[in-house]
Amino acid sequence: MTRWEQAWASEVLNAFTVEGAPGLNVSPGEVDYVGAFSRMRRGSTALASLGLRLALWMVVLAPLWLLGRVGTFSALALRDRTELLSRLLSHSSFIVRELTLLLKLSAAMALLGRAVPVRSRRTRACD
Repeated sequence: MTRWEQAWASEVLNAFTVEGAPGLNVSPGEVDYVGAFSRMRRGSTALASLGLRLALWMVVLAPLWLLGRVGTFSALALRDRTELLSRLLSHSSFIVRELTLLLKLSAAMALLGRAVPVRSRRTRACD
């Protein structure tokens, strides 16, 4: 992944969580979104890895083709980023919805990533 793509992955995946929202509160820098995204790409088939990368590019360029704005996802305010992701998740095109959902799954894996090592140690101890 290029440095641009790493920065984009962090911005896009971070936008799936809204600061101050009820239930889930994540401090800035607390979750390694880029690491989770990279692990998902490395652990996937070539086609799935391409799909993750395509999804990232699609979302980053969405302000151009969906909103008609000159600029990328990075230029949007955090609230606008979250709204854009919501629009993409309910888009009329199946491929747009599914590629956005793939990124949302990546964000969920990053959020849950801190709990997995603790659970796996406990599971091994019980065997």
